[in-house]
Amino acid sequence: MDGFNFMLGDYLRHGNRSSENVRPASHYSGQARTPTQGAIMGYICPYCGEGLPEDTPCPCTMGPDDGDNEARPLFRALTREIDSTSSPVRQFFDERFTSGLKDLQRRFRQAAPPAAVPSVPRAEASPGTVGGAADWLLRFMVCPDPSVDLALAGAGYLGPGMMMAVIDLAGMLGAKTSPNRSAGFTGPVAGSRTDQELLARGCWALALVTEAFRAAQAAAVGPLARFHGGPVTADVLLALAPPAGLDQLARFRHVFEATLIPQLTAQAGPWVVGPTFSGSTMIGGADGDLIAAGLLLELKTSSKLTHTVRDLFQVIGYALLDFDDEYKLAELGIFSARYAYLATWGLGAVLGELSGHQVILQSVRQEFRHLLLTHQNPAR
Repeated sequence: MDGFNFMLGDYLRHGNRSSENVRPASHYSGQARTPTQGAIMGYICPYCGEGLPEDTPCPCTMGPDDGDNEARPLFRALTREIDSTSSPVRQFFDERFTSGLKDLQRRFRQAAPPAAVPSVPRAEASPGTVGGAADWLLRFMVCPDPSVDLALAGAGYLGPGMMMAVIDLAGMLGAKTSPNRSAGFTGPVAGSRTDQELLARGCWALALVTEAFRAAQAAAVGPLARFHGGPVTADVLLALAPPAGLDQLARFRHVFEATLIPQLTAQAGPWVVGPTFSGSTMIGGADGDLIAAGLLLELKTSSKLTHTVRDLFQVIGYALLDFDDEYKLAELGIFSARYAYLATWGLGAVLGELSGHQVILQSVRQEFRHLLLTHQNPAR
């Protein structure tokens, strides 16, 4: 995000710290260290991701009388639109991609193996945070220095102290926060070599901060709410991971190493961690997990062995939002991490099966684009 430039000035001037210089993860007791000083602070707009000075309204949130002359989306994030049966987005998918849905779901259930990673009680580890942390873990395991801009956007809700703590944490994990850095690389490549416990704790912290970006309620009353506007350090964030959460991540790490990553090694070519799409700005948010040489992959950690309508429509939605065919997508995939099971489909084939007839990808992309444009706020 270009708007991170003004907030990361001090960090980028002093450089990223190597993970080789940090203490063993077992030493993170949550005691505060002195936070980095000197960065110019502001906030991240939750709707468009633009970085702005404090007390400056983002143009994308301005009302009819605020001088906003640009069209802007009325939609929420893609997954939230899919969850609502009254949403034009959900209705678009319901009308086109439900004919073969039950057969596809049935075949998936029949082919899947038994559970490899049992879930734990919610009181011991939040399922949502477990899933978010597993997503971050996979990113680090397929890319040594993934961007943490999504977490920085969440930190923007919680104040300058949280921004600096996340920047410090990124350095400890060997991640990058350069606003001009491309998320793409030629893969596969070796992943992060950061100490496994440190990485797991860091991924838990990144998941908590990302939750603050994705849901206002998480920023207001979630585990990080007590740090809002106050001091916090990377060590404090590292100490937040519960034992059950760390155990879940250790188990997922084994599943990724033994099952998923070996299957992805055949996907040689352009890879992107946390991809966004040319149509993402036309909806209230749409960022995927991984693209590996034409395979669009989503990670799921649900305890139930099923591909829900939401799961399937989510990956289809991402593929349709690639209006310019930037990623040359050829396959869709969902990895059910608790079952160590990767299901993949040819993009054209699965669209045809779900619709009951042959689908021309570019045509349905244009139909989806037209729908989103129709529901934009008109330019004033």
